[in-house]
Amino acid sequence: MALTRRSFIATSTAALAAGSLGRARLFAWQQPAAVTPVFKEISRNVGFWTARGGTIGWLINPAGAVAVDSQFPDTAALCLEQLLKTSGKTEIAALINTHHHGDHTGGNGVFRPKTKQIVGHANVPKYMKATWDSAMAQRAKLSPPPTTPAPAEPVVPDRTFTDTWSFEHGDERVSAKYYGPAHTGGDVVVRFEKANVAHMGDLMFNRLHPVIDRVNGASIANWTQVLQKVASELPADTIYVFGHAGQGRDVTGSRADLLYHASYLAALLDYVRTAVKAGKTREQVIASTDLIKGFEDYGPLIPRPLGPAYDELTAGKL
Repeated sequence: MALTRRSFIATSTAALAAGSLGRARLFAWQQPAAVTPVFKEISRNVGFWTARGGTIGWLINPAGAVAVDSQFPDTAALCLEQLLKTSGKTEIAALINTHHHGDHTGGNGVFRPKTKQIVGHANVPKYMKATWDSAMAQRAKLSPPPTTPAPAEPVVPDRTFTDTWSFEHGDERVSAKYYGPAHTGGDVVVRFEKANVAHMGDLMFNRLHPVIDRVNGASIANWTQVLQKVASELPADTIYVFGHAGQGRDVTGSRADLLYHASYLAALLDYVRTAVKAGKTREQVIASTDLIKGFEDYGPLIPRPLGPAYDELTAGKL
């Protein structure tokens, strides 16, 4: 969903203030609460739904509904209601998680009773459980003890794969593919092949500085290659659904947007590499508010991408 840079930073900060770092990792990067859901068809019974959190993709045909990602419990309930009402069915054929982050999987528990299968990369359950375990361990150390309820144990995918997965849903073929570490170590691209639509999850932040989750397997260098490979493999006229977009930017786009984001990531690494060679410390690097030349539409730099870029470039060298 589209959001402002200020809101993106503010909600992440609020998540940190609300509890432990582990809890923040589970529920961070969400949009402001005041949102108007958008339910829009893109092509051949495939569309997207936005509210808070990562963009939800959907397919509705005579065989029923399929969803990609689940946002948060409150918004998931609204989306699920819309999907069931529109499809005329009593359950969803499949919910596919593009990766493990809480703004894409937080609604899994809402979908679970009405969903035949929840699908994700093999790393997704591992990352979800590890994040929750970390949150609980840190919560137990807080003094005084928190008065807010502990986060519920995450509902993880019950069907996983390591490379590719697919199934036929009515007259549509739905598939998912893992291209390697990128935004996390478990991102997949979900395709609605006949509709020629691909949901990128958080592999795509449209003109927005991205989250880079090194704790859970991210690689900026490989991320650039992933985007280039997807762009080369899929048809030139594929419509892409993005996990997030900057203010005033669309959550859908084209091959050109993927290649532009890949170039931004490469430029980000180059920018930080130059700073490292100049002897700048991590603290100095993440304090930068420069604009990356050629990518001014991403806005001034912020710590979120700079810290992971510094860590990736200096890993094992300091």
